[in-house]
Amino acid sequence: MANYPQQPSKPKPRIDPNQIPSPVQLRLNDEQAYQQEYYGTMSQSFSLPLPTTHFRTIDQGNCNPRFMRCTVKEMPQTSDLIKDSHLPFGLAVQPLADLHPEDEPIPVAIATNPDGPVRCTRCKGYINPACRFTDAGRKFTCNLCGFNNDVPEDYFSHLDMSGQRMDLDQRPELQRGTVEFEVPEIYWTRQPAALRVLFALDVSYSAVNSGVLEAFCQTLGETIFSEHAFPEGTQVGIMTFDTAVHFYNLSATLDQAQMMVVPDINDMFLPLSNDSVFVDPIKSRDVIENLLSSLPTMFAENRAQTAVFGSAIKGGLLGLQNTGGKIHVLQTVLPTTGPGALKLRDDPKLHGTDKERQLLAPQDTLYTTMGKECVNEGVCVDLWAFPMNAYVDISTLGVLPALTGGDTHYFWNFNKQKNLEGFKHQLKRSLIREQGYNAALRVRCSNGLTIDDQYGNFFMNNNTDVEFAGIDADKAIAFSFRHDGKLEDGEAHIQCALLYTTQLGQRRVRIHNLRLPVTSNISTLFKQADLDTSVNLLSKQVISQAAKKLSQDLMAQLDGECVRILAAYRKHCAASASPGQLILPESFKVLPVYTLGLKKCAALRKDTNLNIDFRVYNMRKLKSIGVGRTVQWFYPRMIPIHALINGDYSNIPQQRLSCDRLEPNGIYSVEASDATFIWIGQGVTSDLLQNLFGVSELGQVDPEMQQVPLLENNMSQKLHQVLSTNSQSNMNPLKIIRQGLDNGYEFGSALMEDETFNQMSYVDYLCMIHKQIQNEMERDKHDQLVSTASYWAYRY
Repeated sequence: MANYPQQPSKPKPRIDPNQIPSPVQLRLNDEQAYQQEYYGTMSQSFSLPLPTTHFRTIDQGNCNPRFMRCTVKEMPQTSDLIKDSHLPFGLAVQPLADLHPEDEPIPVAIATNPDGPVRCTRCKGYINPACRFTDAGRKFTCNLCGFNNDVPEDYFSHLDMSGQRMDLDQRPELQRGTVEFEVPEIYWTRQPAALRVLFALDVSYSAVNSGVLEAFCQTLGETIFSEHAFPEGTQVGIMTFDTAVHFYNLSATLDQAQMMVVPDINDMFLPLSNDSVFVDPIKSRDVIENLLSSLPTMFAENRAQTAVFGSAIKGGLLGLQNTGGKIHVLQTVLPTTGPGALKLRDDPKLHGTDKERQLLAPQDTLYTTMGKECVNEGVCVDLWAFPMNAYVDISTLGVLPALTGGDTHYFWNFNKQKNLEGFKHQLKRSLIREQGYNAALRVRCSNGLTIDDQYGNFFMNNNTDVEFAGIDADKAIAFSFRHDGKLEDGEAHIQCALLYTTQLGQRRVRIHNLRLPVTSNISTLFKQADLDTSVNLLSKQVISQAAKKLSQDLMAQLDGECVRILAAYRKHCAASASPGQLILPESFKVLPVYTLGLKKCAALRKDTNLNIDFRVYNMRKLKSIGVGRTVQWFYPRMIPIHALINGDYSNIPQQRLSCDRLEPNGIYSVEASDATFIWIGQGVTSDLLQNLFGVSELGQVDPEMQQVPLLENNMSQKLHQVLSTNSQSNMNPLKIIRQGLDNGYEFGSALMEDETFNQMSYVDYLCMIHKQIQNEMERDKHDQLVSTASYWAYRY
């Protein structure tokens, strides 16, 4: 038997587990469909690729779906139509998302007018491929609001016989779904400058004694001088803090860094000029490397039991207030002194109870105030939390990353032997991914549509602009729509505009455009629904309510959403089917298993053993990630590694997430949200062990390894190729589970189709959903009979 939580013995289910819908086959089919084909964004012959697919794109006038996806691929014409369907109605936007390596880069268009890109006079939408030019080229009609605008003189072009501009080939903004403009001074909030990055390091007793400071400094030194770490012009600074804050002069003219201490943590000031604090890392490389290697020794005898997080942030703000930038803060302890001092309020007795909600709200409003100040100054905060078996109140400290568009990274009981490689990958990704700062984002829609609400990690000063002190390639925002009128026949249009400063210090606006057909048919609406985007929106909506609602109410809400959607399909699209038959819409047939995955995730599940900081970390992460990461979170990829022996790398084999799928002579990897598991069966052959791990017996496999060794054989190389197809797996710690030798509880909990965390198995959950759908149909039938009886009673 496999070493994981055993499933209780139950009667054979009425549903055959092999026949129920699975994300595995859907993903494999989609991967195969796009192996040889490019996805044309205006193509009618190819369906929209799944976000888990490694697809290549040709921008034909709609934006790449990596940037923007709607929950429906055809827009409901009226509010009644979307209400009858109960489908989620909204949009997921990941404005700086990574492109496929073979995709063309985003073109930078030239704004010929000193006021910037051509825009609609009424709605301020940007010129785009769906705008129509009329009156011999002197007018253009806005596709968003329908207003007829004058074409500026410096933008005028004659039209050809088909009504197209003669200069169309020179105007990427009129051909591409995504384009960028460099914008003039009227778009600036301050003088644009190349990115400045400040590393603020906790040097308290906990940070030093645990080895976290040494590991952080070592990794930082390796990362900031690695290839592509920073674009030219980036400046870096280093500060440290315990019960005081220490700034460092890193000038290239010095032999070693000079420390300046600010002892009054309640009255912060900058003791050095900005030119001394922030330097070119290449020119000051010797000084920086010497400081990083010296810090663990400098503070080796430090006995400070706290680290003044609030004062460190205020000091960083002083250094970045004129330019904006990024602060990476290392924190290992609860800050119990100085501005924003926090109390140890964690109570394990509350974990998994209704009162746990008290711990989800920040305990000091100062952090919200500081977060707003950071946004106004364009300063993004990334928190690197490394608590050693202790509570650090991520609910409160994490407010700063959440409001500024940053990340919270959480390493509980950091162990250098187990976690160093995962940390290195996370830090490297954080530094080298595409990013910007001083950002504001707005979504505009066709007449008849409006934005109802926004979900994610950001700040809003008004009802329309989503603000980020910093934004990067991994951040996504979800928007819900509502109708404020009937959509016109034809197409509906959505435009997302991101105004931001690049790492190089250029002020730009990136514009994503999407046009979708309008439908009045509910069957078409279901057929064209996008489940993955819907799950992203639903998860963000539910998590946004977690601090206000009881856990059981959230679970019931998720079940209710699932049932209402599937019952609506049954009622409106499959009414003639037998009542005892489970009918699922093709587009939403794996909604139940994704719903179950959401209910079982650490952000929501009721679990008395779950660390409250870890729960909040998961909540904030889920609110910030894109569509692909979301569905992989709720249903990770499980790969039978042993099948790679005869397999083709272009078709990566996958298995359903159930213990029933594990063979004792097999090896499996599961790429969960917070760990990459490799489960090794006790019957694995010596040859397989030798090829993958370089040993001949199961007991010789090192359970503490941080990376699978890369050996000189075809199978080992295939394994590394496969694991590299999911960048998240590289950033997660590796956990080896040897059947019969290691505790497999964590691995077992990642098997979403099994009964775990007091939640049903997929089969049982599907049976429950089916029963509730039948109940919903019966209630609807009863209500119709009562309504009909009332009508005739009234008439006679």
